[in-house]
Amino acid sequence: MKIRQTILIIAATAMLAISVAAQDAGQPGFVITLKNGSTLRGRTLSRDEASGRLRLAMAESDAGEARTYAVIAPEDTTAISSSSADSDSIRIKLKGGSEIRCKEFSLNGDTVSIKLGTASKVEVRWDEIESISFGQ
Repeated sequence: MKIRQTILIIAATAMLAISVAAQDAGQPGFVITLKNGSTLRGRTLSRDEASGRLRLAMAESDAGEARTYAVIAPEDTTAISSSSADSDSIRIKLKGGSEIRCKEFSLNGDTVSIKLGTASKVEVRWDEIESISFGQ
């Protein structure tokens, strides 16, 4: 009986480790760091205009529709960055046609602080942003 329980515990631990490793794998997309230290990864990020909450699609169907997603309060995030690949970047399209590419940004209420390099940041209001997407 104890051997069966031990095997079940080992199997459950292995499945959990595999799912964590799969989420932390170098998939291209957004990496959202939360204030509690955990991270979420996903390919599509959008913001609900009514509530202000972020919606991160974590798994998508072949048609590009979200199958699983996380809803996150902006005040719970510390940073939003692209995956670790050097060629990956976040594309922020502004109303009026301008575009900003970055590796990381953070949320401060109704503004987005876009990190442009090691020492420079630009602040943009949410209502000036047309879309935020991930791409090369």
